[in-house]
Amino acid sequence: MLVPHAEENAPFASCCSMPMSAVSHRCKSPFSQSGVRPAQAATYYVKPNPVDSHISLRRRMVAAVFCIVATASLVVLARLHFSPIGWDLDVYTNALRSVTGGHDPYADGIAIQRAFHDSGKSNAPDAMPPYTYVYSPLTLPLLRGAGHFPLWLSGSVYWMLYELGFLAAVWTGLQLTTTQERRVFLLLAPFAAFFPGLLQTNVIFSGNLAYVLYGLVLASAVLGWRNQEWLPFYATVLFASCFKAPMLSLVLIAPLSARRQWLSSGSTMAAGLLLFAVQALLWPTEFHSYLQAVELQFSYNHDFGISPSGLLGSALFYFHLPYATASLILYGVYAVPLLATLFWLSRQFLAGSLTLAHWAPVMLIGVVLLNPRIKEYDTAPLSLPIALVVWRLFARKNSFGRTVLEASLFFLTINAFVTNVDGLWKPVAGLLLLASFIGGVWQLAVDRAGAPRTLRRHRGAASAWA
Repeated sequence: MLVPHAEENAPFASCCSMPMSAVSHRCKSPFSQSGVRPAQAATYYVKPNPVDSHISLRRRMVAAVFCIVATASLVVLARLHFSPIGWDLDVYTNALRSVTGGHDPYADGIAIQRAFHDSGKSNAPDAMPPYTYVYSPLTLPLLRGAGHFPLWLSGSVYWMLYELGFLAAVWTGLQLTTTQERRVFLLLAPFAAFFPGLLQTNVIFSGNLAYVLYGLVLASAVLGWRNQEWLPFYATVLFASCFKAPMLSLVLIAPLSARRQWLSSGSTMAAGLLLFAVQALLWPTEFHSYLQAVELQFSYNHDFGISPSGLLGSALFYFHLPYATASLILYGVYAVPLLATLFWLSRQFLAGSLTLAHWAPVMLIGVVLLNPRIKEYDTAPLSLPIALVVWRLFARKNSFGRTVLEASLFFLTINAFVTNVDGLWKPVAGLLLLASFIGGVWQLAVDRAGAPRTLRRHRGAASAWA
């Protein structure tokens, strides 16, 4: 429950008994701490006292060591891994060469895909089908600019940004832990590289741009939570949507976790849709080829993702049944109540009934679920949020030792299944994503209902002072 211990209540009680002018100074606290605080306490970030600074420095050193070990492990595994490394980066490289050569990267990629499909090689069980560049024509000028630099230089810069994006996503997840949880999750955080969405897979080696984009979006969201500076967040979401249009749904993070953001988020959403639509007028040939390349992701590569609608589309495709309409209907069926749930819980958070540390992981999972085609790399930034939800579910009325044991058994069991049974990763990943959201919503609803009415009233009053 969200009701704090008695010693944690004392500072809040003193704030409630203070004059209004003194509350804004005494009640400020980092948004990642547990306990009771105003709903807008996420906008405050203060330096810890010297004792906390000493502890924080020690934890940072531990986290730094583990990050170094994780990075070294990635390099070693990349050398030992038998599959090609950077397969998505190879797609970008081919598109860059095509653009710098004066070609249409979409048409070139489609021709290669069709030749591979017509040759019959796609029927081989271990075949690695070719992929086409499927980012919108708006990104082609960026490719042309990168083409002016040596390939080794642009590749090195990209891998550096790639690792920074991953670390930014992990860092964001750590900001959502409570003081007690941080001791555990600082040790677990580096392993998020190998377990996107809590399930083992090698997608970290893909080099997909999503790692960079999610890192930018989530880091700018932390800036918004701390300082109420949301302009960088909207800019990064708009930039990310130029590459991956479904990432435009991430704009909902702002209005779901801060006040007076619906107009700005709506404007960003409209700008993103306008940028997407205007490409058909600016680059009609390239845009048509781009849409063809996107369609081949489904019809040739059978790449539907792990969202509920994607899993349905994949199943229908497997049985040679029409999948487009049914997938769209299912998306509408679950997206509407999902949005309604997110909106209701955001009202509870803004009213002071929930802390950001408890609300944000559930919110991030829900916002990503609004993506109709969730890929493995879309679950990578959710590794820690999902782990937090699962940890808190096991920790309810449970000792620390039992929580560690039960959470570990759960983690090992699901990974044993997905690593030993072919074709099970995607359905399990999709079900785990949906189940973690439902479990998180249930936990927030129970915690809110269990909090004393007077405590909820005090939270609301405190948020008004802020």
